[in-house]
Amino acid sequence: MIIQGLSTAEVSDRIHRGLQNRSSKPKTKTISEIFIENIFSVFNLVILSIIIFLLYFYLKSSDQRLVLDSIGILTIAFINTFLGIYQEIRAKKALDKVNLLLKKEVTVVRNGIDVQIEPAEIVKDDVIKISRGDQVVVDGQVLLSNRLEIDESLLTGESNPIQKKENDEILSGSFCISGNGYYTAEKIGDDSFAAQITSTAKKYKFDLTPLQKRINLIVKILFAIAIVLVLLEILFDQSGFTADFVRKVSTILISLVPQGLVLTATITFALGVFRISKLGAIIQKLNAIESFSNVQIVCTDKTGTLTQNKLSVHKLTVLDSGLTEENIKMLIGTYAHLTTDKNATAIALTEFSYYDDYKLVDEYPFNSERKLSIIKMQVGESVQTYILGAFDVLIERTSDFQKKEAINQFEKSNLQIYRNLLFGTLSNKIDLEQTAVSSASTDITPLCIISIKDIIRDDVFDAIKLFEDNDIKIKILSGDSAKAVQEVANQIGWNISDNELITGNDLDKIGDSDLAVTVMSKTVFARLKPEHKLRIIKSLKKEKIYTAMIGDGVNDLPAIKESDMGIAMEEGSAITKEVADIVLLKNKFSLLPSIFEEGNRIVNSVKSVGKLFITKNFFVIYISLLSIFFLLEFPLTPRRVSLINIFGIGLPAFIIALKNTNTEKTKHFMKDLISFVLLSALIIVAAGYSGIAFVQKRHGVSETELQMVMLTIMIITNIANYFSIVLVKYEINKEQLTYLLYGFMILLLFIFLASTGINSGIIYYIKLFYEIEYIRKDLWPIILTISLISSAVLFVLQRLRLRFFKLNNHVK
Repeated sequence: MIIQGLSTAEVSDRIHRGLQNRSSKPKTKTISEIFIENIFSVFNLVILSIIIFLLYFYLKSSDQRLVLDSIGILTIAFINTFLGIYQEIRAKKALDKVNLLLKKEVTVVRNGIDVQIEPAEIVKDDVIKISRGDQVVVDGQVLLSNRLEIDESLLTGESNPIQKKENDEILSGSFCISGNGYYTAEKIGDDSFAAQITSTAKKYKFDLTPLQKRINLIVKILFAIAIVLVLLEILFDQSGFTADFVRKVSTILISLVPQGLVLTATITFALGVFRISKLGAIIQKLNAIESFSNVQIVCTDKTGTLTQNKLSVHKLTVLDSGLTEENIKMLIGTYAHLTTDKNATAIALTEFSYYDDYKLVDEYPFNSERKLSIIKMQVGESVQTYILGAFDVLIERTSDFQKKEAINQFEKSNLQIYRNLLFGTLSNKIDLEQTAVSSASTDITPLCIISIKDIIRDDVFDAIKLFEDNDIKIKILSGDSAKAVQEVANQIGWNISDNELITGNDLDKIGDSDLAVTVMSKTVFARLKPEHKLRIIKSLKKEKIYTAMIGDGVNDLPAIKESDMGIAMEEGSAITKEVADIVLLKNKFSLLPSIFEEGNRIVNSVKSVGKLFITKNFFVIYISLLSIFFLLEFPLTPRRVSLINIFGIGLPAFIIALKNTNTEKTKHFMKDLISFVLLSALIIVAAGYSGIAFVQKRHGVSETELQMVMLTIMIITNIANYFSIVLVKYEINKEQLTYLLYGFMILLLFIFLASTGINSGIIYYIKLFYEIEYIRKDLWPIILTISLISSAVLFVLQRLRLRFFKLNNHVK
C-alpha cells in the first residue's frame, strides 16, 4: 500500500481554515491560572473572612483601630500573594524555556514522503506514522496496521493492550507498545479525546511528597488549635463583644493561619524548579525535586539508562556451517534494513551490508513481552522467514541437538557477559502471530549468535556514588540476560554475586506475600517483562519504601508511572517522557546529584522557615492560654502580629529561602521541628513577661508602654531565634555572615523605629499604622538586658536540645 498523505496545497488550505492541532490548554499553568490560584487560595479566603469580621464590628462600634487592623492584615496578605505569584511566574518561564529543548516531533506523510513536524503543526486528515513507544497525539482512524498494539491505560486505567486493525478508532493519549502503522488525524486540538478528559480521566499520578504531607498535617493542627482558642476566648470572656475582644480573636486567628509557611514552601519549590531547569532538566511536577530527595531505593533500567543508547556488535558466532559468515552478516543487515521497528538493536545491526533485492512480505515487530521479532522477506520467487530475539529465550525453541551445540559454542566463547541475540530461520508456512506467541514449538533453525556490547555512561559513576553516600539502595531492572546485566554492574564497580541476582521467571514463582523480602534481598533483576518491573515497584511501595524508577523505553513505562518518582531520559520513548516527573535532557545522568542536592536544600529551607513561622504560632498559643487562664497581659493586636511577622519571621524567612545552601539530607524532620518550636516559643514568651515584670516596678509606666516592652523583647528574641536556626555550624562562612548581616540590619531597623522621636513623614505613618509606640530611654537597658539574656539562653538550650535528641552532626 502506497501512502501519499496530504499535498502541500491541502495542508495550506487546512491551516487557512483553522484546522490545525492547536490546543488552548498549555502544558504549564497560564499566567492567569497562577494569579487565580494565588489570589483565591484557602488562606486568602480565611483572611478575607477575618477582615469582614473586623469591618462588621467597626460598623457597629466605629472604632478606627478595626479599620487599620483590616488594612494591616490585607497588606500582609497582598505581599504574600505577590511574592507567590512572582516566584511561580519566574519558575514557569524557566520551565517553558527548557521545555523548548525537549523535541516532541511526530512523523507525518506529506507528498508521499516522511516529514518530521511538531504536534501543533498537524492538520486535519494528516497521515501520521506511529511506532513502538510513540504516543497517539490526535484522535484518528487506523489507515494501516502492522500488528499495531495500543495501550490506553493513561486514559482508561485498563492496562491490557488492544490490537488495532485498519479503520479502527485510535485515541489521543494512548500509546503504541508493539507493531507500527499509520493513522489519519480526525479530531484535533481541543476536540481530541485526551484534551477533553485531561482534568478528570487521565491516569497521571499526583501524590503528595513526605514534606507536603508534613506541611498539611501542621496546617490542620494549627487550624484546629485556632478554633479551640477562639472557643475558649468566647467561653471565658466577660466583657461582651467589645472592640478589644474582637481584635484579640482576630489576632489569634490571623496568627495561626499558616499562610506564610505554605507560601514559603511554594516559593522554595518554585526556586528549585527554576534552578534545576537552568541546568538542563524538564521538571514536570512542582514537587518533583523535593520528592527525589526522599528516595530510599532507586530502580533503574540498564540499556539506554545506565548504558548509552548506542549498541555495537561485539562478536558474531556462526552456528550453521552451511552458510558463510559473510552470508549471515548480509542476511542480518537485510533484516535490520527491512524491519519497520528501528530500535537500538536494529540500528546496531545496520553496520552490516544488506541485499538490496530483498523485499519485506510480512513482519511481527519486536515485542518486549516475548523478546523477539520475525520477518518474512522475498527474493525473486523465494520467500524466507527469519527470527531474531533473546538467545536464552529462542534457544529453548531449537532441537535438543541444536541447543546443545549452540550452548557449547556460547560457553566456549565466554559470551555470558554480553547481550546475546539468536538469529535463525523459520518455516515459510508458519503464521507469524501464532509462532511469536508459541513458546513450546521447536521450529527454529539457528544461524548465529549476535553478541551486543553496551557502553557505560561516563556520568553514571557520580550518580552511583551519590546514592551510596546517602544510603540509597540501587536495583537494576533489565530485560537482558542475568550475566549481561551482571557484567554491566561489575563495570560500574559492583561485585554482584549470584545470590544477589534473580530473573523474571524466578519472580513468577514467588507469591505477592513473599515478594517484598525477595526484592529487598536482590540487586540485579534480569530477563524482566514490563509487568515484572511494575510488580517490583508495587511491592516496594506496599512496604512504604519511597521508590524512584529511571528508564527510557516503553517497557519501563508502567514502572515509571507507578513509582513515587519517575525519571526518563531525553532519548527515551515519547510516552515515557510524557509520564515521567523529571526528564534528563541530553540523557545527563550527572544532573541527578544536583537534583538530589536541590531537593535536600528545599527540605532544609522549609524546615528552617517552618521553625520561624511555627515558633510564632506557638508563642501566640502560649500567650492566649496565659491570658485566658491566668489573666496575664495580651500585648498582641492584628497589626502588631504583622509587625512580628515582618521583622521576626517574614524577612528572615525570605532570606533563608533565597540564600540557603544547606544540601545535607534531613533526618527526624518533625522531631526536630516540634522540639525546636516548643522550646523557642516558651523562652520568647518567658522573656516578654519577664520584661513586663521588671518594668512594672517602675512608676509611671502605662499599659501601652508595657505592651511595647514585651513586644520589643519578643521581636529581638525572635531574631536571636533566627540566628539559632541558621548558625548551625561552629565555623563562620560567607553564607552565615550574610545571615548575620541581614539579621542585624532587621534588628537595627526595628530598634530605630521604637526608639526614635521622629514623628513626621513616612516614619510617623509607619509607627502609627503598626502601633509602634516610643520607648523611653530609661527602659532600653532593661529591654536589652533581658533580650540578650533570653537570646543567650535560647541559643544554649537549642544547642543542648540538638545534642540531647542527636539531631545535628554539627553540634559536638
